[in-house]
Amino acid sequence: MPQYPTTKLKTIKYNSPSGTININKWIPPFEKVKGGFGFTGVLAEDSKTGQLQCHVCGDWYELLTTHIFAKHNLTSLEYCERFGLLRSTALKSMRIRKLQSKVMLDMRKRNIKHRMKFKKGNLCSANRRGKPKAVEAQNRYGLCNLQVVDKITALKNKLGKTPALTEVIDEYGASMASLMHTRYAGYLKFIKEQGWTPVVSSRNPKYSKEYFIQLGVRALKSGKKLIGKRLMTVSESRNIYNYFASQGSWRKAVLKTANKLN
Repeated sequence: MPQYPTTKLKTIKYNSPSGTININKWIPPFEKVKGGFGFTGVLAEDSKTGQLQCHVCGDWYELLTTHIFAKHNLTSLEYCERFGLLRSTALKSMRIRKLQSKVMLDMRKRNIKHRMKFKKGNLCSANRRGKPKAVEAQNRYGLCNLQVVDKITALKNKLGKTPALTEVIDEYGASMASLMHTRYAGYLKFIKEQGWTPVVSSRNPKYSKEYFIQLGVRALKSGKKLIGKRLMTVSESRNIYNYFASQGSWRKAVLKTANKLN
């Protein structure tokens, strides 16, 4: 199997010909494929042979593209979308990719017509054009559903209680709070889905839904725009997500209250 010259690959134990597979830059744990083989958003590559596992039948091949079309009547794009892979993920072993790359490089050097360029936003450019991100992209940053649950569970075990949203932000950054609201429609709903007992942060007991609404109403009366970054302290901007799904929903609540007062 050709070596990866610039990447030191991580491996995990797996039921493969050599007993391990490369997981590249993906961060476990991974979600198992329902009614199939392997993991969603992961193309299992045997560590020694370089063969790839078919998610449908579980067999191992150097060239998945021909196999899935002949045996399962799936195109490469359909296969990638079905199993959470990026459109740009090559369904072929490293050995074949190296050979094809050498041929294409030679062709481009000899003939200018083979020096193709892709337009911005094309359909092959990493799931753009309004398409949802593939699970493979989430696996690279440890942000698929299973990984998010694993992270919050680790923090819960560390603290000995269900973590408040502010504690989640302190541990994993503000992007985790944003993810909670876009994917689960709120951190509280996420907590309830796990069957955990929600807690209220005692760090900032002065905050409430009414507190943030009145903050916005006062800003409107003084002629200020409803822009959270300009009106709130860092602590306030963190805690507002305990009561509103987004700053957009906060603005709507403020305007609704202001209209009633007028």
